[in-house]
Amino acid sequence: MKITQQRPTYVIAAGLALAVPALAGLMADAADDKAPGSLTAMEILKKSDDFHYGYDDSHRTIKVISKDKDGEKKEMIWEMWEKGMKRLILFNDPPELKGMALLVKDMSTVYIYEPELNKVRKIANHAKKQTMFGMDYSTDEMATFNLHKFYDPKILEEDSEKAVLLLEQKASEDKAWPILKLTVDKVNHWAAVNIEYQNEQGKKKKTEVRKSFKKKGGRWITEVMVMTDHAKKHSTTLVQVECEYNKGLEDEMFTKRFLIREE
Repeated sequence: MKITQQRPTYVIAAGLALAVPALAGLMADAADDKAPGSLTAMEILKKSDDFHYGYDDSHRTIKVISKDKDGEKKEMIWEMWEKGMKRLILFNDPPELKGMALLVKDMSTVYIYEPELNKVRKIANHAKKQTMFGMDYSTDEMATFNLHKFYDPKILEEDSEKAVLLLEQKASEDKAWPILKLTVDKVNHWAAVNIEYQNEQGKKKKTEVRKSFKKKGGRWITEVMVMTDHAKKHSTTLVQVECEYNKGLEDEMFTKRFLIREE
């Protein structure tokens, strides 16, 4: 793989007199958008999406910890690049997965690179609910960005600190999960801190919890994400170890040809 002169006092005072009301207005606006009913469900969802995905591109190192019902753990290390709706994941550890890669071109086009064969194969659309490498994240969940593009939201509950949204997939979409229940933390940058993945009957099948708010790479992020499969009593934790954003990644990185190693 190719991943390679001092102003008179009165002027200053006048300036401050003008500035204070303006600053007060800005502060009021910032507070008002957290008041219940001040924003529509879609506006809330877009704020949340902007927190999680409001960058041109990114490069991250992620530690993955999977735990079964008996508490046994398995760990992996990913290196991940994103640009728009595209995502490239390279497995660096454990040794048996080193060099394997997952390429997400769009919602319906996902490829996997197998280093032992130096070949790329497409993952079938019907397999988008399936998980890989012992994780609890499916290819569809890993490929879904900017939820407002795929779901219509409505407000179930809201106060000055959080909003609970019900998301139903748009008629034009065919998502692995038709219904999501999303809790948005207004205090912590409008982060989606809890996502319930529900089937057509509205039964909760999986839950993702996002926590630990830190600033890395010049952006506020949720450093830790935990996906739990309730039927399997199995969980996968993603810890963002290193992050950098808006580096000007080339489109060539997100192609099948880029994955193939030259002999």
